[in-house]
Amino acid sequence: MKQVKIPQFHDQAESVRNQFVQALPVIVFFLFMFYSVIFLFGIEYTMVVSLGTLIFQVNYKKKNTYEQLLLLIPHHVFLMVLAYAATWNLPLCLILNLAVPFWLIFSKSSQFNQLGYFSGLMTFAFMQFMHVDWNGFLVQLEAMTLCSISSVIAILIYIMLDKKSAGIGTERKVMHLMGCIMKKFLDNEDFREDLTELFQYQRGIYQEAHQQRGKKHVVTSEGKLKYMFAILTQRTVYMIANQSPFIKPANDEEKNYAHILADYMIQAGNTDFLSGERTDEIRSLEEKGRRLLHRAEQEKEDFYKSMTNFFRMFLFILYQAKRKDESNMLMDEHWEIPPDQRLKERILAHFRPDTFEMRFALRMSVVLMTGMTVNMLFDEGHSYWFVMNAFLLLRPMYEDSNHRMLTRFTGTAAGCVLVTLLLPFCTSFASHLIIAGIMVVCMYTATPGTTIHAVFVTCFALTVTTLAMGETSAAFLRMAYVVAAVLFVLVINRFFFPTSLGSQFRYNFQMIFHMHHMYLRILENALTEPLDYWRLCDAQIQYHMVHAQIRQDLPKIEKEKEKQEYYYNILSVTWRMASEIQQMFFHVKYKKGTLEERRIMEQYIYYTDHVLNQIQEMLHLKKEKRIKNIEGMKYQRYIEGRPDLSELMAQYARNLSRLYVIVLRRYRQP
Repeated sequence: MKQVKIPQFHDQAESVRNQFVQALPVIVFFLFMFYSVIFLFGIEYTMVVSLGTLIFQVNYKKKNTYEQLLLLIPHHVFLMVLAYAATWNLPLCLILNLAVPFWLIFSKSSQFNQLGYFSGLMTFAFMQFMHVDWNGFLVQLEAMTLCSISSVIAILIYIMLDKKSAGIGTERKVMHLMGCIMKKFLDNEDFREDLTELFQYQRGIYQEAHQQRGKKHVVTSEGKLKYMFAILTQRTVYMIANQSPFIKPANDEEKNYAHILADYMIQAGNTDFLSGERTDEIRSLEEKGRRLLHRAEQEKEDFYKSMTNFFRMFLFILYQAKRKDESNMLMDEHWEIPPDQRLKERILAHFRPDTFEMRFALRMSVVLMTGMTVNMLFDEGHSYWFVMNAFLLLRPMYEDSNHRMLTRFTGTAAGCVLVTLLLPFCTSFASHLIIAGIMVVCMYTATPGTTIHAVFVTCFALTVTTLAMGETSAAFLRMAYVVAAVLFVLVINRFFFPTSLGSQFRYNFQMIFHMHHMYLRILENALTEPLDYWRLCDAQIQYHMVHAQIRQDLPKIEKEKEKQEYYYNILSVTWRMASEIQQMFFHVKYKKGTLEERRIMEQYIYYTDHVLNQIQEMLHLKKEKRIKNIEGMKYQRYIEGRPDLSELMAQYARNLSRLYVIVLRRYRQP
């Protein structure tokens, strides 16, 4: 038995040590600010230390620009001013606690970044807990400004001191892996595991593009490069995954060229080609790429055509990377969101009862309005513990919130017992601060949301609180308010616009089909009008983010392997369809067809709409409303004189039929 337990203990100790090392920058920052605020302003203003530490914790590992870091200071100071205004009277309290959660959740959060609101809304909520006069507010403002500035300075210091490499970018990993897959493909070796990894990287690049959102554009100039490379990756993955004849060499000369291409991809994987710097490595990459492109353009076989398409786009990305600092040139008018669409796309589109942002904003507003009203009307000095715990327990997803209710309750109970036993031996102010410091170290080392974390949070809070009141009274109040908060949030989560993992999964599944209809509308519009790259970029990034989230959540929703396989098949087919229609966009864009060609394509689109709607009906999903009547129309999935476009139309139609059969078989099961 001992031989079994010793390794387990060693593993646990190693895990705790690693967590401590990871949390060390945050611990050092908190302790420095904690003792600084006590010395400069007094212990009653230490609330701002947690807020400043959260700013540091959320941002110190991010690749924020200097402008983004500096904007954190006025952002949090402004939220503190709003919080102070909310304490003036009950009407203002209700109005601001309704409006601010909507503003922060709609602007900072999404179903893909669910906690983006947290740092800002925590500042707004926590600064309402202690009602102060004008002089007290000025002191709070000074303390908050100090913590905000210190957090930004600490982030900059951490960046300078962190000598570790930032790591290889996802785009470089993709190029290297594609080169390795190409070699295995040519040598008839198994590359299925590599292909699975490549799919993950492809989804990761779309996620990185999503994170690079701009004010006037869907993405910044750096995000545009990520997006274009994501398209190139998706096309290459699509051809490899389908064992496309376009990438299969037909003779020794083509095979030799393919080996050279594989080596070129591996070389690109060893080069930071999106940096925009004019290094010798990047110049060599460009020159070699132009030579390979020129050679491919001299040939007429399908294999060389696909190689030509790859090199044209990759060289264009290299050219664009050189201009990434010239954002005005890189982001032309086709990438800019029209002013009348910005409010609609970014805010108004979320004002529907089925969206993640709307449902969570409603729940959070109710929690803050109710909790702050209780805090304002009750005279008891620690009534803010009710709304504080309710705020921390309310999470976007029902399952996460329920888990935190359990861990918070048990952790608080254990923490109260521990404090009651420990604090009688701490008789001085200094001993309280030492114990508080030890609890901070343990608190940030523990995993957030666990029972252990809740124990140390409770111990820290009560250690500070008991400087002004007895430990028994403080522990009783803490426990009572946690119980009240748990019951309150339980009711809100269950009966007021609940969002569970299952309901979000179904919403995302609905979105997959809705976005295929959206793609068809974009394709239809592209027959006569120029492509709006901002709309196309937004649609593609959104599609792949939703697709990735469904794959991530599926094992949590469906435990049966058979049902998982069913959904994976649907996702696989719809992914191929998305890849095919995205290639159609550019074929249509570069060559506007005749009236007859447009008529064929329009009827093809309308038939596709109709079949997609039938599939949605079998899946019991909401159907699209704006669907054309196909009665009397002729369905044709090829266009004379357009072989590349016709091949994509035929392949898309075959995958649509495959999807219909997969769903129909399941639909007819008893």
